[in-house]
Amino acid sequence: MGYKVYTIKETIEKINKNEIYLPAIQRKFVWKPAQIEKLFDSIMRGYPIGTFLFWFLKEENVNKYTFYKFIQNYHQRDNHKNEISPKPELRKNIIGVLDGQQRLSSMYIALQGTYAYKKPYCSWNNDNAFPERKLYLNLLKNKDLENNLYEFKFLTKDEAKVISERELWFKVKDILLWGDDPDIDDYYDNLIDDELTGIVKDAIKSNKKEIKSTIRRLHKRMVHDDLISYFEVAEQELDNIVDIFIRVNSAGTVLSKTDLLFSTIVAHWEEGREEIDKLVEVLNKKGEGFRFDSDFIMRSCLTLTGAPVIFKVESFKKENISKIMDNWTNIKDALNKSIDLLVEFGFNHENLTSLNAVIPIAYYYANCNKDNDGIRESLRKYLISSLVKKIYGNQGDQVLSHARESFKNCINKYGEFKFNEFENDFNNRSRKSITITDEDIEKILEYKKGSYSFMILSLLYPNLKYGQIKFHQDHIHPATLFTNHKLETYNIRSEEHTSELQSPVRS
Repeated sequence: MGYKVYTIKETIEKINKNEIYLPAIQRKFVWKPAQIEKLFDSIMRGYPIGTFLFWFLKEENVNKYTFYKFIQNYHQRDNHKNEISPKPELRKNIIGVLDGQQRLSSMYIALQGTYAYKKPYCSWNNDNAFPERKLYLNLLKNKDLENNLYEFKFLTKDEAKVISERELWFKVKDILLWGDDPDIDDYYDNLIDDELTGIVKDAIKSNKKEIKSTIRRLHKRMVHDDLISYFEVAEQELDNIVDIFIRVNSAGTVLSKTDLLFSTIVAHWEEGREEIDKLVEVLNKKGEGFRFDSDFIMRSCLTLTGAPVIFKVESFKKENISKIMDNWTNIKDALNKSIDLLVEFGFNHENLTSLNAVIPIAYYYANCNKDNDGIRESLRKYLISSLVKKIYGNQGDQVLSHARESFKNCINKYGEFKFNEFENDFNNRSRKSITITDEDIEKILEYKKGSYSFMILSLLYPNLKYGQIKFHQDHIHPATLFTNHKLETYNIRSEEHTSELQSPVRS
C-alpha cells in the first residue's frame, strides 16, 4: 500500500474532532520551542518533514486499547503529560499515531494552543516564571538568523505587540481561520494604519511584496499543500502493533532503549505510565532528593517479580507484565522502604553512585518482612561495599541477577539478611567480588572528600543519625585550611601534603 496525504489543516481538524489520538505506547512530548520553530521554518522552505505512520483501528477494537489526547496548552511544570482519553469520547473509527508524534504534537501546540516554559534564572515555584506563549512569524526578514530562513518564535502577548523596522509579528494559528482563499491585500492594508509612523511605517511599505509573499506562502503550506504524508497500518493486534512501533522507532535515535521498553509495558497496562511516573516522583522527593527514573523502576520490576534481569523487549512479555501488575503494590512498598532506608543512611542524589545497588534491598523487603537494627546494619554493609567495589559498573544486569539469587538464598536459609553469608554466596556466584580487601583499604585511605569517603566514614561511625543531621566531612579538619596557600604559610610544600593532608579518611 502506498502513501496517502492530508494537509496540515485537515490533520489539525481531525485531532479537534477526536479522530486522531496517541497510543499508550508513545512516549511523552519532549520537543523544545527551538525544535518547533525549526520545524515550521522547514515547512515554509519546502523541506521534507518526514513521513508519518498512522494506525487505522476498526470500530470493534477502538475501546480495547488505551489512547492519549494531544496536549494543547503545554506547561513545562504543570501540564507536560498527555491526558488519557475517556472511552466514551473515542469515535467509532480512530487513528493512532505510531510514528510522527513529536512533529504532530508540535504542530498542534503551535496552531491550536500555547507553550509555557520557564524563564531563565526564575524559581520553579514561581507561577509567573511560566508565561503563556504562542507561535508567531516575523513578517519582516531577519538577516541575522543563523540556521533558519523564516523567524518563528514563541512570544508572550506583550512581546508580540512590539513593532519596529525589524519586527512585525503574525500569530501563526490565525492562518487556519482565513478560509481557502483569503484577501492578503486586505490584511496588508490594515497594517498601514494611522498609528504607524516614521521608520516603522516605511519598513512595512518597503517590504510590502515580501510581507504579502510570506503570508501567502504560510497560508498555502498550512491549508492547501499535502504535507502530512502517511502510511496506513491496518493491523489490529496490539502485540503486532508494538513490534511495528519498535521496528520503526529503533531504526534511528528517536527513542531511547528505555522508551522502547516502556512502550511494551504501557501497551498491556493502561495505568502503567501514570503509576510509574507517580512512583518516580514520590521516590525522588524523599530526604534531600534522588534522581531515580523509569529505567530504574522497570529494572526493579523485573528483579522483584523473578523475571529474567535482561533489559530487552523479550523480558517484558505479556505474562511478565501481568506479574508486575499483580505485584505492583508490593513493588511500590518495597521501593519506598528501600529509599527510606537510604535516607536513614545519609544517601541522596549526590552520593548514591549506582541506582542498581538499591534494587536488591527492595528485593529483600518485597520477600521478607523481618526488619531490625542488625538487618539494617547488614544492608548498610551490602550497599556501601557494592558501591565502593563498583560491582554494578559493567555487566550490570548479570550482576543484579547474581545479587538477587544471593539475597534469595540468604532469605530462604536464615529468614533474614546476613551480610557475611550473602558475601560468600555472591563471591562464589559472580565474577565480581564484593569483599573489601587490604589492597582496597590502601586505596580507600587515599580518598579525598566526596561520595566514597562519606560511605567509608559512615561505616566507621554507624551510630550517627545521618538521616536527621547532615555531617560535613571536613568539620574536624576543614578543607579551607588545607589549600596550597594556607599550607605554604606553615612551610609545608605541596608534594608533602598532596597524598596525606587531603585525605579525610586517613586524617
